[in-house]
Amino acid sequence: MTNKKFTDSKKVGVFVCGCRGEISDKIDMDSLLEFIKSDPHISVIKMHEAICSRAGQEFLLEECKKGEFDHVVVAACTPKTYETIIRKAVEDAGINKYLYEQANIREQCAWILDDKDEATKKAKIILASSIARAINLEPLEDIDVEITPEALVIGGGIAGLQAALDIANAGFKTYLIEKTDKLGGRAYELSMTFPTHNCGICCIQSCKTCVLTPKLEDVTRNPNLEIILNSEVIDIKGGIGSRDVTLQTREGERKLNVGVIILATGSQIFDPSKIPEYNYDDPDVITSIEFERMIIDQRKQSGALQRPSDGKVPKTVNFIQCVGSRDEVKGNPHCSLVCCTYAIGQAMEIKRRYPDMNVYIHYIDLRGPYRGFEEFYEDSKKMGIKFIRGRVAEVLRDGEKLVLKSTDLDLGNPIEIESDLVILSVGQEAREASTKLAEMLHLALDVDGFIKYFNPMLTPEERRGIFLAGCVQGPKGIRYSIEDAKLAANNAITLLQKHNTKIDGKIAVVDEKKCIGCGKCEEGCEFKAALLKETEDGRLVSSVDPLKCQGCGACSAGCCNKAITIKHYKREQIIPLIEAAIRGVVV
Repeated sequence: MTNKKFTDSKKVGVFVCGCRGEISDKIDMDSLLEFIKSDPHISVIKMHEAICSRAGQEFLLEECKKGEFDHVVVAACTPKTYETIIRKAVEDAGINKYLYEQANIREQCAWILDDKDEATKKAKIILASSIARAINLEPLEDIDVEITPEALVIGGGIAGLQAALDIANAGFKTYLIEKTDKLGGRAYELSMTFPTHNCGICCIQSCKTCVLTPKLEDVTRNPNLEIILNSEVIDIKGGIGSRDVTLQTREGERKLNVGVIILATGSQIFDPSKIPEYNYDDPDVITSIEFERMIIDQRKQSGALQRPSDGKVPKTVNFIQCVGSRDEVKGNPHCSLVCCTYAIGQAMEIKRRYPDMNVYIHYIDLRGPYRGFEEFYEDSKKMGIKFIRGRVAEVLRDGEKLVLKSTDLDLGNPIEIESDLVILSVGQEAREASTKLAEMLHLALDVDGFIKYFNPMLTPEERRGIFLAGCVQGPKGIRYSIEDAKLAANNAITLLQKHNTKIDGKIAVVDEKKCIGCGKCEEGCEFKAALLKETEDGRLVSSVDPLKCQGCGACSAGCCNKAITIKHYKREQIIPLIEAAIRGVVV
């Protein structure tokens, strides 16, 4: 039965994808196609085995060019996967892209229902609902956006340095903000990292001289790059293309207006005092970062490796892995990725200088997400470094010695090992500063506190001009952080070079005649896109900033007078969908 409010002028082309058997083997396609033939608004019904393929795209493009319909429904996979690609063919044929609807009959039917009849029945309901909605869709226009040709990079570690340098080299004014009084982050405090332990002169200098890392000299002399130290972001307003950023500097507040922002605030090191069993208060129990500084300092002085408590050269050194990592009770559930390679490198440095020293590494599992790690690990064993699988239970002081209590899981026996120096391989965790910035920019946090990854398929416009680099989105090593920064910078440059662009037109609109100025929309909008304004006749009404609006619908849901509507999701577009789903037939 056809809903009377549908106009006869609207014709729909329906295309069903077999998904190379992923759908067609589990849903009765003949029954599905026969089912929707009863709707008079459908002028074309066809099937293709893979609409997302090149052949499928050409097929859809040619069908749309025939002019037999003005609305399109494709029954296929989730729109999160291929909607943008499939809709492009519709748009290339001259049909407004907002007149396209995708019905998900793969993830919601074929992949979750074993019974073919049940899967077919549900597919009919979903397709009928999508057709009912598609008939009521209206053509929309994208929103034009001007891009301020300046960039802001927050965080002066290696990821921030690389990203800022790449953007500045592309010819755009770039601001590099660093909270501390120096650039480089943790990487510039290191003297050895995988894989450059064995590269010769570099491993006795520091990582800032390594060819793999960006150089401060390049950053500081770039005319397009302004470095602002001892500063932090305290407020961000605006939307894609133009954001007003307020900095707190030593000289007071400073305002910037930028077109893109890269977050490169990194991670922080786990505080081992949160695990009292490891006795971090003892002077001879230190972190891997503290041990690194000790190596650098003692190279410059006596050259001898001396333990902190009495200046003696230790005879036995024990590394404890996963301190603060892979521990849901006292630490973080995730692996910090770099700790195994870093500990092995430090242990190898010790054995090179003191071949007779006993060096142990206590580990849960050895993890090295780099090519060459296995060879690196085997080389360390040949040097005499001993690996013991098992989490250390506690570290105790016994006179001049430290005692580690653990279990050797390979032997299945509890063990106690005396040590002169214990090095805690502390992991990475999310920074509090990153959490605050995520709130300002409305970015989601993952369960571990890091900012969630952006889907790499998202365009710079879909990312709203916000990009992530380095450890702000999870633990990474130097090499991957730099690669990450280059990708973020490239995406930012792509947007900056456009000078202006277009963003999705699915935003909130206000009917001022219905608006009573209650302010509930303003209270409910986390993006600060809906604000009350005074009209010429003195009334307070809601106004929506299209550059800030994300089309989430919170304002519409909270509007007591139904004065706010989300374009592309109007009530007259959603209600027919619901009615069709309830009836289970084509409306």
